[in-house]
Amino acid sequence: MRNKQTKNLLILYLAALLLLLPAAFYTYKHPEYNFDMVGYMALIIKMDQKGSVEEIHKATYSELRRSLSADEYSRLTETAPHRKKFEADYSEFEKVLPNYIVKPLYLWTCWLFYKSGISLVTSTVLPSIISFLFLGLLLFHWLSKYLNAVIALTGTTLIMNSTFVTWIARLSTPDLLSSVFLLASFYFILEKRNPLWMFVLFLLAILSRADNVILCFFIILFLTFSKKWKTLNLKQFFAMSASFAITYLFIVLPVRQFGWSIFFYSEYVKHIDYSRDFDQPITLISHLSYMYRKLLSAFISSHFTLFAFLGLLVFNRNVSLKDLSFDQTFLLLLSSVCVLKFLLLPDISDRFYIGFYLTIIILLIRKFFPKISTSTL
Repeated sequence: MRNKQTKNLLILYLAALLLLLPAAFYTYKHPEYNFDMVGYMALIIKMDQKGSVEEIHKATYSELRRSLSADEYSRLTETAPHRKKFEADYSEFEKVLPNYIVKPLYLWTCWLFYKSGISLVTSTVLPSIISFLFLGLLLFHWLSKYLNAVIALTGTTLIMNSTFVTWIARLSTPDLLSSVFLLASFYFILEKRNPLWMFVLFLLAILSRADNVILCFFIILFLTFSKKWKTLNLKQFFAMSASFAITYLFIVLPVRQFGWSIFFYSEYVKHIDYSRDFDQPITLISHLSYMYRKLLSAFISSHFTLFAFLGLLVFNRNVSLKDLSFDQTFLLLLSSVCVLKFLLLPDISDRFYIGFYLTIIILLIRKFFPKISTSTL
């Protein structure tokens, strides 16, 4: 009986993978070639060969010119004044490289693809495509605990083929890689309650994107000092906090080679808006204006408002904080961290919050559907 169940499970996961492959293949054939790709390419070239920033800048744009069509190259270098500036002046291009060097796990993965013989441009998007497949399998695994296998398969296919996911799979960014680790860590918080796996996945998420340290710290803070939902003891909390701090320092120390201080976010806020002159001091008014533009953009051109509404459904009729379930409290924590992250990183683009969006879907299903036995799969 157990062998039959195992065989059925393997067939289901294979079916889920096969249903994800067409979208993965499409993203492979039609990558977005976003501007962040240029920064990551430069750092991969820097990892692979010694040379001055001027030489790396020249090699990066030469590789772009060789790999992309004339129209694509023009889009990356001429559609905005700052893109022209970065192409023409290596010293200006150098000023934004710290924005990209703080994603080491993504860079290492791209470098491995590049060293295996894959083109540099393709190497930057492959982590997103592979993460797309893993994220879909993880989503199916989680959905299948609450939904009929056919519904779980169909739901996974529909969600993963939605534009808010497939568009990000086409990008040369660490965002889907980060989302895999975050969603998996949430699984070991909400479903399995396994602090060790949660901790390991948190470290991988931080190595994927340094700003994940904020979310990871506040979650362990909540799991330690919440009287109602206490999961970690003080020893675990301090050990994890120290590990997060060491990992974060390991990630941000390389920014010093580009003239940034180790206080990354104080420097980051000066360089987040590529359209401004980095040598001019940033004013509160200009930063607030930038935050307003990003917030307005999120409401107009992202799925943020839709998932904010779905998140409200998780709370349903519970309005008293003392009566909130663990799922509701956890979502409230995620929402609070989103507000804090927006103050530090004024951007609510979908690519930063895919893990959060999928978690909201999971929490809704956990609220309205009872858990089913694996024997029904």
